[in-house]
Amino acid sequence: MVGQLIRLTFTIRRHSPSLRRTWGIVLGIAAVAATWAALLLARPGARSDVLTLVLIGWFVGWLVGPVLASGAAVLRPEYFTLLPLPRRRLAVGLFASAFVGVGGAVTALAAPALIGHGVRSGSALAALVALPGALLFLVLCVAVSRTVYALLGAAMRTHVGVEIAAVQYGLLIATLMVGWLIVSPVLNAVPRLLDEGLPGTAMSTVLSWTPAGWPVRAVEAAGAGDLAGAAAWLGLLAGATALAVGAAVALLTPYVGNRTTRRRRAPLGTRVLARPGLLPGSELGAVVGKELRSWWRDPWRSLEIRTSIWFGLFLAGYGFIAGVPQIAVLAGAGVALMVALSGANLYGQDGTALWQLVVAQHPRAIRADVRGRQLGLIAYFGLPAVLLSGVMIILTGGHHLALPVFAGLVALIGAGSGVAVLMSVLGVTPGVDPHRRVNATDAGENPFVIQVAMWLAGTLAAPTVVAAVFLATEPGWLPGWFPAATVAIAVLNAVVAFWGLGALAVRQLTNRLPETFARLRYPGLARPRTGPGWLDWFAGQAETEAVKAAAAKAKSGR
Repeated sequence: MVGQLIRLTFTIRRHSPSLRRTWGIVLGIAAVAATWAALLLARPGARSDVLTLVLIGWFVGWLVGPVLASGAAVLRPEYFTLLPLPRRRLAVGLFASAFVGVGGAVTALAAPALIGHGVRSGSALAALVALPGALLFLVLCVAVSRTVYALLGAAMRTHVGVEIAAVQYGLLIATLMVGWLIVSPVLNAVPRLLDEGLPGTAMSTVLSWTPAGWPVRAVEAAGAGDLAGAAAWLGLLAGATALAVGAAVALLTPYVGNRTTRRRRAPLGTRVLARPGLLPGSELGAVVGKELRSWWRDPWRSLEIRTSIWFGLFLAGYGFIAGVPQIAVLAGAGVALMVALSGANLYGQDGTALWQLVVAQHPRAIRADVRGRQLGLIAYFGLPAVLLSGVMIILTGGHHLALPVFAGLVALIGAGSGVAVLMSVLGVTPGVDPHRRVNATDAGENPFVIQVAMWLAGTLAAPTVVAAVFLATEPGWLPGWFPAATVAIAVLNAVVAFWGLGALAVRQLTNRLPETFARLRYPGLARPRTGPGWLDWFAGQAETEAVKAAAAKAKSGR
C-alpha cells in the first residue's frame, strides 16, 4: 500500500502546474547551494553556529511553508475515508508520500551538510555520526510539518488556531511589504557571522538546544571523542523524531465521526447584536447584523481581520527595528489597505448561500445586501485601524502626523469597502464549502482579483494620500486652510468611492444575479455575454483566471 500511495503521489506531482514546480525547484536548489556555501565559507570556529542557523532555517521553512502555501500534502486522509483499508497502514503510507516532492528532495540534498561538517572536522567518527543525524533531521522536518499542518487545520475551529494562522500571514505580508528595511543590515552581518559566529555564548547555547542544533552537537561531540555525548544527542533527536512521526501518523489516520460540538449558550456577538434598537429593523439592518455575526463567528473571516491587525503590528515592528519609527504610525493604514483584499470575495466565502438572494430577488434586497456588506467591512476593519494608528502615534510621539494619517485611513477604508463589494460580484470565486474547510487558505481566492483590488483601492485613495503626504512633510508654502481641505478631500474621496463602486456592484448583481450564482454552484460554466461593457469583460477575465486556478488545483490533487 505504501508503494502504491507513493506512486500515486508521483503521478499527481507530474501533472502539477509546470511553472509552480519549476519555481519550487529553482528556489530549492538555491537554498541547497546557500546551505553548502555557508558550510564551506564559514571559519572553523564559526562553522557550528552557521550550520545551526542554516538548519533552523530549513526547520522553520518546513513548519510555515506548507501552511502558507496550503500544500502540505497531495493526498489527504479524507480522500480514503470510505475505502476498506487498514487505517494505521493507510496513515503510514500517507506519511511516506509526504516525502515525495521538491521539498523532500531539496532537504535530502541539504541535510548531508552535516556530513560535510563532520568531514571538515577531520574525524571519521564525526562523519559517521552525521549520517544518522542527517537522516533523522530530514524525517523530523517532514513529520513536524505534517503534524503542525494537521493541528492548525483542526485548530482553525478555535480562537487559538485562528490567532496562530493570523500571526503567520501577518508576518508574511509585512515581510513582503517592508522586509527590505532589515535585509541590508542582515546581509552586512553575514561576513562577520561566517568569520566569528554568533555574538556571545548565550545565543549560541540557546540555538544549539533547538531540534536543529541537536545533530550539530552530536557531530561536534563525536569529533571531540565524546561518544557518550554524541549518543545522547542522537538519542534526543531520535526520540523527538519518533514522537513527531507518531503524532503525524495519528493525525493522518482518517477520522469518521462528529466534528462539531453543541453550544450551551449563544455566542457573545449574537447576545450583543440581539439587543433591541441596536440595528434598524429593515433589510439593511438585517444584512448588517448578518455580516457582523459572520465576521465574528466564521474562523476564515476572523482570520482576515486578525491577519490585518498582525500585519499592522509587524509593520510597526519593522519600522522600530530599522530605526524608522515614523513607519509605525502607518500600522493602521496597513489594516485599512487590507479591507479591499480581505473582502474581495465576500460572496465566494459564503459558499452557495447566494441562492437565498436569487429566490428573493428584489432591487431593494440586492441594494441592502451590498450596502450591508460594505458597512460590515467598515465596522470590523475601521475600528482596529483607527485604534492601532492612535496607539502608534502616542508611542512614537508623532502627534503632528495624526491628521494626515487619519485622513488616509478614512479614504482607504471607504475606497476599500467599495472595491471589495465590486470585486466580490465581478470576480466571485468558489472555494471549499465552509463545512469542509481544513486549511487556512481553503476559502476561495483569485490572485488576479486580489491584485486588481489592491491597486484599485490605492489608486482611488490617491487624492487623499497625496494631500496627506504634503501635510505630513509640511512644506513652507502650504496655505493655512490646507489641513481643513485635506479632511474634506478625505471625506469626499471615501464617500464617492463607497457610494459609486457600491452602486456599480448593485447594478451588476441586479443584471447578472443568476449568472453570479451559477459561477458559485457550477464553477467553469460559460457566462453569456450580453454586452461589451467593461464590467462584463472584467468578470469574464476573472472567471477565466478562476477556472485556471481550479484546474491547477485539480491537477495537483489539492
